[in-house]
Amino acid sequence: IAMENGGDIKGVFERFCKLSNAIKDAAESNGKKLMEDKHLGFLGTCPSNLGTGLRASVMVVLPELNKDVHKLEEICNGFDLQPRGSSGEHSAAVGGKWDISNKQRLGFSEVELVQKMID
Repeated sequence: IAMENGGDIKGVFERFCKLSNAIKDAAESNGKKLMEDKHLGFLGTCPSNLGTGLRASVMVVLPELNKDVHKLEEICNGFDLQPRGSSGEHSAAVGGKWDISNKQRLGFSEVELVQKMID
């Protein structure tokens, strides 16, 4: 996880990539490899995290859309995004604070997924 206050999404993504590469390098320096498939991407314990498994998100306050969650979901669906409440999936959006992230995880590179969230 790489997080910070503000809008420097590129900086957060660069820090995330450096950390990911450091983990990979550390494993390889100890004669180990991360589980990776050329077609499926990185393999882990959760099927929803196949591929990059990258969930790029921003926390935004949307008080008016908080009054009509179905409308927020409809808008997000149009951009392949998903809203989550303040405390994660299936939680309430306290004070209208939503976590908006990319819905798709497979078939896109990390850069494409971050760009989808930005767009």
